[in-house]
Amino acid sequence: MRNTMRFVSIMFMLLAICVAANAAEVVLQTPTNGGAHYGWNTKYGDTGYSPATDALGCGLYFGAPYGNDYTIAIFEIPIYQLAGATLTSANLVVNSLGFDTGYYYGSAKIGWLNTGTATLTGEVIADGLGPAAKSMPGQFEIYNSDNGGAPGVHTFDVLSCIQDDLANGRAYSTYVLSGSRDTYGGISGPTTVNAPIIVANTVPEPASLPAIAAGLIPVLFRLRRRQ
Repeated sequence: MRNTMRFVSIMFMLLAICVAANAAEVVLQTPTNGGAHYGWNTKYGDTGYSPATDALGCGLYFGAPYGNDYTIAIFEIPIYQLAGATLTSANLVVNSLGFDTGYYYGSAKIGWLNTGTATLTGEVIADGLGPAAKSMPGQFEIYNSDNGGAPGVHTFDVLSCIQDDLANGRAYSTYVLSGSRDTYGGISGPTTVNAPIIVANTVPEPASLPAIAAGLIPVLFRLRRRQ
């Protein structure tokens, strides 16, 4: 009985080791054409879209007599590589170029955009995401004037966002950078080495565990014979 229990314990230990060994870290990067700016009610730049290259920026200017001048940044990251995988974590990593505000208080946020049933190509302008992005979702704060706006790397937990995208068959996960009144700044753009990325960790699907276990059986029997 003792040998049987030991045999079972070894089997579970080896199975756990194999599962850990088969776990994978996947890094997904914004494509070079996967970012754009979108502006409206603007007086200093073009209304509508403009491609983003080395920086993804935002701005919200309040100034009479023109009214509010909005600029937001939108970017898409491919996630189709994760289809069918079991995710244990997913983090959005961006590099802040710095933020500031001309108002007494300012903030900037990055938000996951629920793109619904839209068919995404990875090109923000072609996908026409500007109007939807005007909702300026802001789940993740990247700048707050109380804490300063120094450049640096920021990491945000987007596991639930990625799971929603995958569950709804989306090939890309979409994010929006926006700022509060008289706030401006940006993050490294899609053509740079510090472009936004998603770092995801996956484990083998449950359906693959029997195959892993089957591969361990000969090893375990050899161990048992030696005893």
